[in-house]
Amino acid sequence: MDKIIIITSNIAPYRLRWCEELSEHYEVVIYYTKDKEKDRDRRFLKHGSRKCKVVKLNNKNDRPEPLCLDVLPVIRRHRKDLILFDGYGPITNILGLVYCKLIGKKVIVNVDGYALGEKRSVLKDRLKNWIISRLCPIIFCSSEVTKQHLISCGAREENIHVHNFSSVDKARILDKPLSEKEKLHLREKLKIESRKPVVLGVGQFIPRKRFEDLIAAVRTCKTDCDLYILGGKPDDRYLQLTQGTDRVHFIDFVPPEEVDDYYRASDLFVLSSQTDVWGLVLNEAVANGLPVISSDHCIAGLSMIEGNGIVYETGNIEKLTEAIDTCLLPENKKRMSRRSLDIARAYNIESMVERQLPVIQQYFQNKL
Repeated sequence: MDKIIIITSNIAPYRLRWCEELSEHYEVVIYYTKDKEKDRDRRFLKHGSRKCKVVKLNNKNDRPEPLCLDVLPVIRRHRKDLILFDGYGPITNILGLVYCKLIGKKVIVNVDGYALGEKRSVLKDRLKNWIISRLCPIIFCSSEVTKQHLISCGAREENIHVHNFSSVDKARILDKPLSEKEKLHLREKLKIESRKPVVLGVGQFIPRKRFEDLIAAVRTCKTDCDLYILGGKPDDRYLQLTQGTDRVHFIDFVPPEEVDDYYRASDLFVLSSQTDVWGLVLNEAVANGLPVISSDHCIAGLSMIEGNGIVYETGNIEKLTEAIDTCLLPENKKRMSRRSLDIARAYNIESMVERQLPVIQQYFQNKL
């Protein structure tokens, strides 16, 4: 069986699920560099697989941005196999890409998106353009939006293959939106006391998530609703923002396999980030039949919101407030929920791999 070598930073559940789906067709070996991520709860990451061989590269002190020199003998050892770099940014991947270029080894690079909304740096932009244009001969990318960005960085259009990035299996996608009765039943199970429309935010309490915008918007919106933010423990700054209102509630970290119940118990999902390379929580919300609101700095929002929600100007609390009120109108909520499920059926892990397989097959047939 032909072999795929995947070189990545860490093993998030969705990343592992993608690798395991590929392993239904090829032998897959995952080499990764770290067991923890600055912006993620350590319980989120995986360290093994029943379907793929998993090997950690040499990073004894688990440095956040490691340079793992043992990636070079890995590449030499697997010179006849397909090497797939998950991302072009990590320094270990850059080293591996340069080495593959020097030895004439053609590889595939997987690109989830790009950090729209980050402060620009001329030096970083030049380095990024050089890597994309010179070191990435074949690219899998998340969406047409990402594809156009890669072309602007010097990638050749014919070498870019869009696969509609997702963290969701087909089995997780609802057949139809849940009824109000079903949502209330789930809230009882989850000990969510609210009987009002529920607005959901998901993520850690870090500045780029801009949860302060979401809190401010819910506090002032006309609709009598409750906000639940899931994913960590808020610090004093966020607690102070809730003073004088009973609309805002916090839920600590929930294991990935349990998070769907919280989406399904809610009425609306909001992604308020200053920047997200993609924004997989939006995939999850759409798969659970929620209307969705996203800032215009999230690639998932720009790619997946079409009749199922609203994209607003990042940081514009007035526009976010209006969007929440609009999406919670009963007729809009019902229509947008159905539309979200239609979109989810084009964004799932199985479909991702289906789109990648012809390219991989061509690679092994020496047609690329």
